[in-house]
Amino acid sequence: MLTTRRQPGSAVIIDVSRTITRPITAAAAGLSVALAASCLPASAQSIDIGVLTARSGPGAPVGEEIYTGIQAAVAIYGPVVGKQIRLIVEDSAWNSELAVTKATKLVQQDHVVAILGTSTVESLALLPLLDRLRVPVVTSNSGGAAMTRDKCNKWFFRTNPEEVMSETSLKELFARGPGLDKATWFTVGNDYGWSRMVGESAKRVPGLKYAGETYAQLDTTDWAPYIAQIQKAGATAVLMPVTFGVQLVDFVRQATQFGLTKNAVLVAPIGLPDWAVNEIGEPVTHVVSMGSWAAWGYEDTEPTGTARKFNQIYYQQQKRVAGMQAIQAGTAALMLFDAISKAGSTERSAVVKGLEQVNTATPLGALRFQPGGRQAESPLFLGSYVHLEKPLYAAEYAQKVEEVIPSSKSLIPAKDAGCHLD
Repeated sequence: MLTTRRQPGSAVIIDVSRTITRPITAAAAGLSVALAASCLPASAQSIDIGVLTARSGPGAPVGEEIYTGIQAAVAIYGPVVGKQIRLIVEDSAWNSELAVTKATKLVQQDHVVAILGTSTVESLALLPLLDRLRVPVVTSNSGGAAMTRDKCNKWFFRTNPEEVMSETSLKELFARGPGLDKATWFTVGNDYGWSRMVGESAKRVPGLKYAGETYAQLDTTDWAPYIAQIQKAGATAVLMPVTFGVQLVDFVRQATQFGLTKNAVLVAPIGLPDWAVNEIGEPVTHVVSMGSWAAWGYEDTEPTGTARKFNQIYYQQQKRVAGMQAIQAGTAALMLFDAISKAGSTERSAVVKGLEQVNTATPLGALRFQPGGRQAESPLFLGSYVHLEKPLYAAEYAQKVEEVIPSSKSLIPAKDAGCHLD
């Protein structure tokens, strides 16, 4: 059964990541949080949801998208089982040890019902601890297919497609061109787990001519040596799992500046964040998405009408277009709120059962988690990036949604993927 609620709503927000702006003692930190909480409605009158994401460091632009996407979902959904949503925000700084500390605090001190906002770093750190923490985590920005396959866990759910699902979209892109089936492929990315997983997935595509790969440190700003390697290899298609921050903007601009895009198509493995799309400007028209996790342009054909509603609310709140990670984070939040409503309870095990049962109207369409598993049946979006004839939601460039790949093409049954929860 498709369930959705559309009531005006707002959230009380305890943003610890912004409240504490300089080093202080642990005792003082505890006091400041207690004082902040004492000024807000009692949790008996609200549902406390943890948001654990990067609010500082290189991941901050991604964290901002995630955070604001959740805010938009709160406004769309309204009260949950008659209570206001209260967001308690913690900065992970994309650091695994810090993520564990902050998650433990959210569970043991703040007594949150669930945690939203995690990316790959936080999710990988938390997964082994969830049977002890016993809190639902609904991630919207995590790679690592194993997390919802052979390493699946009762408490962990994912809305974004994982990299094995993305292989299907790469095969579709490889087959449909233009000319990509005859291209010489090269992978360039930042040197961390997700980038290398993307590179490995490309090697598994039958018939794909693979010329090589190179990986840069996370703080790289000068991409000229790496672009030179790509050009020397004669690549005509460049798969670029570059970190979604200034690094991505720098790489696309420098690829254009040094002439790489004259002979090569730039392929974004999971699309581009829309703040970066519009900051890059004209060079972004040399990029094609291998399979975006979300696309705001889907509002024209999305069957539930939620995509347009989300885009409008997000623009009203932020005065900018909703990016891919914002849409995914909003999707995760809507599914969580629906699960709590279905459970009629904030007891964590009941919320888990609710998540197993929801079929929620989201900006990606009607969405559920696959039977017997923890991966959402999310679509992927193929298409190039284009200049809009008329700006919309303050965006001048956007992904043109040319094909929507349903999960029926990319996602195998949970048990076949190694997920055994019973």
